[in-house]
Amino acid sequence: MVPASNPAKSPPLLPEWTIWIQVGLTALLAVLFLVILDKGRQQGIKIQLLEQRLQGLENSRALDRTTALEQQLRSAVERLQRLERNTSRIDSLSAESKDLQKQLFQLRTEALKQNSSNSERMPLQPLPPLKPSPGLPSLNP
Repeated sequence: MVPASNPAKSPPLLPEWTIWIQVGLTALLAVLFLVILDKGRQQGIKIQLLEQRLQGLENSRALDRTTALEQQLRSAVERLQRLERNTSRIDSLSAESKDLQKQLFQLRTEALKQNSSNSERMPLQPLPPLKPSPGLPSLNP
């Protein structure tokens, strides 16, 4: 006997064109996946470039700020050096002024001592009246 085929047990055979549709859809999904991967890679590269530009701008701004701060610091140092030089000049002039005042005081003290000793030795006598010289005109009218 020939076994009878049971249609309920075996799946129905699909037409040949459905296999080609499945292959086409699989290929389409693979291509879409590759396109998405490529776009992601391109976006990653673009993000890296933008980050590098941003870092360059930040470095440039930081350099500008550093340069400005360095200039301010140099200016402040120059002013402080001038101030120190002027302070040393003032100190020097002040010491010289004190020394001159001390010398002046000593000279005045010595002059007073000499005047008082001279006045003790010789009393001052009044000066004789002025006589007009024959060649000079008279001041009396």
